[in-house]
Amino acid sequence: MDKPIRKRGDSLMRKLADLIETELENQEICAVYNSQLARVWPKNLSRSIREQQIKRFAKRHKLAVTFYDVGLCAIFEKPHQGDSRAVVLPLKPKPIVQTRGKKPN
Repeated sequence: MDKPIRKRGDSLMRKLADLIETELENQEICAVYNSQLARVWPKNLSRSIREQQIKRFAKRHKLAVTFYDVGLCAIFEKPHQGDSRAVVLPLKPKPIVQTRGKKPN
């Protein structure tokens, strides 16, 4: 029986996809940092090519991706329904408490 020959990058990409999928079951986003990204997309590739390939990976796995510049960090999330994103602020604003100082004599 002939098995298809798999490249090392394919299995690493599958592991990364599994990691992201698992994280997104428990939380809304999954941050993947440069050290993890470099296992699949080496640092010796130009930044634009790496980002292009990561975007292709995200699209293939039906994910949204955002990049941050510190090193390179990719934030993966499930795509939002509709064209607009709602911003949800989880914390209620704290009431303003004014303290009274001593009255001048």
